[in-house]
Amino acid sequence: MSSAPLAAPILRSLKIKTGAVKRLVREREVYILELDQQRDRIETLRKKEGVEGADIRKQNEVLEETLQMIPYMERRIREAMQDLENLVIASKKDDTLAVPELCDADEAIAAAKQALPDSKEVKHAAGPLA
Repeated sequence: MSSAPLAAPILRSLKIKTGAVKRLVREREVYILELDQQRDRIETLRKKEGVEGADIRKQNEVLEETLQMIPYMERRIREAMQDLENLVIASKKDDTLAVPELCDADEAIAAAKQALPDSKEVKHAAGPLA
């Protein structure tokens, strides 16, 4: 009987942390898409006649800013994922918690792990456009 009031804050935390992990994974995906679009934009500018070097340099700056965001987002995903994993472990000790929230949390953790590449991949894939 006393576990119901205790379970409500834990469930709320599970939902919030699960949502945060999912949101961060989506944000990282958006930055990767933006990276590809920016590289295409720079290539298009280089092929056009009459484009000033300053315009290309400015687009390269935008590319560099996007490149810097990807490791930042990955660090945030790892931190949020670790918080969620710790909460899931603690929550599984309490058998009175609802299963759907734990399943959602486990799925978010799995998606986050899948979204995070090896460090070798990041350096190769995220290298600046020469």
